[in-house]
Amino acid sequence: MIAQQVSDHLAGMINRTRLEPAPFHHVVLENVFPREIYAKLLNCLPDDHYYRELKHNDAMMADGRSARLQFPLLPANIARLPAAQRGLWNDIVTGLNSREVEQAWREKFKAVLEAVTGKPLSTIKFRPHITLFRDLGGYKISIHPDSPRKAITVQYYLPADESQVHLGTLFHDKDAAGGFREVRAMRFAPNTGYAFAITPTSYHSLKPMSNQDRPRNSLMVIINYDRGPLLEGFKAGRAWLRSWYDRFGGRSAVETGEGKYEQM
Repeated sequence: MIAQQVSDHLAGMINRTRLEPAPFHHVVLENVFPREIYAKLLNCLPDDHYYRELKHNDAMMADGRSARLQFPLLPANIARLPAAQRGLWNDIVTGLNSREVEQAWREKFKAVLEAVTGKPLSTIKFRPHITLFRDLGGYKISIHPDSPRKAITVQYYLPADESQVHLGTLFHDKDAAGGFREVRAMRFAPNTGYAFAITPTSYHSLKPMSNQDRPRNSLMVIINYDRGPLLEGFKAGRAWLRSWYDRFGGRSAVETGEGKYEQM
């Protein structure tokens, strides 16, 4: 029921949303999830200890810890969560991965995808990866266009209120001198987001978060180009092994007699 609601709602929203041409082709998303489902989603965000650190230069804090936490929404990872959360996240993933939603993204960015790949849309295969992120004080994103392995980047913002609107992603273009100009700033507002097709000029960034900023929760759908069964099978196997390591490596939860959850 929830999976179908998410799929229908999101596909319809994508189809209705205007494609913006500058500084690169993108869409600004509003009312991403049905209101009641968004409220449930916020209540079911995993606790910090379920996430693992994502190590990269823009995320490192002075003490060596990462300021970006990630929770890939894979079956073995979802199985680690308290029972009350598992069903919702399984439904959310099913809805986000539906054929109707993929087709809506395909049609929205058809011209860009065909121009980048030199192939007709019907021959382009995708491999989506869905991950929850939690960004902490000190996190930033340097200006970059995203990896050419990616076809479409989608980020759904998950704040509880409007107090974090300054934490939205920034879009840039490049001037003749080689410098960058900020063209558009996303608002990190509840139940909103954005998406763009990756090109050599899809430049975006995030200003450094301060230590006073509350954690920045989001859900990202990275739609990669499918590069064949050998490579994709290796990547999927590695992700599966990591999620099972997390499940049995001391990061699961059990329900106590009082109905509360504690870390194993």
